[in-house]
Amino acid sequence: MKNVLIVYDSKFGNTKKLANEIAAGIHEAGGIQCKVENIKDLDKGEVASFDAVLFGCPVHIMRATRGITGAIKKASKEGLDGKIVTTFETYMGNHDGKALRKMEALLMKKAPGARLVAPGFSALVDGYEGPLNAEDAVKGKEFGKTIGLELLK
Repeated sequence: MKNVLIVYDSKFGNTKKLANEIAAGIHEAGGIQCKVENIKDLDKGEVASFDAVLFGCPVHIMRATRGITGAIKKASKEGLDGKIVTTFETYMGNHDGKALRKMEALLMKKAPGARLVAPGFSALVDGYEGPLNAEDAVKGKEFGKTIGLELLK
């Protein structure tokens, strides 16, 4: 059975909700276990036991959060080579893609042996504190299923 780790940073819970929608989509692909974890709970050495690792955060000051960039650096030291990796973000206004591009660039720099599935997924947040846009929540689940099917190839 394949294993996926979804690591997220979230201020108001919107990115956490998106992470859970993505996990639901991965489960729909079948034959995959999925763990959703806040960056604060990421244990040393945990990344090595997963076949794929997804990283997500809200766009913060037009970039990825420090917390998620730290998690990417930590995970790359533990070994992302040969694993499927991708990114996701939540955003307001016209800032979609800002965090994705930063996370993807950092992943390729720190873990050049990882298999990046790009582009990642951007989900709109309706208002400063949310909620997560309902239509994008559904698309997040579809994104998860796509990742799951890619992992099963």
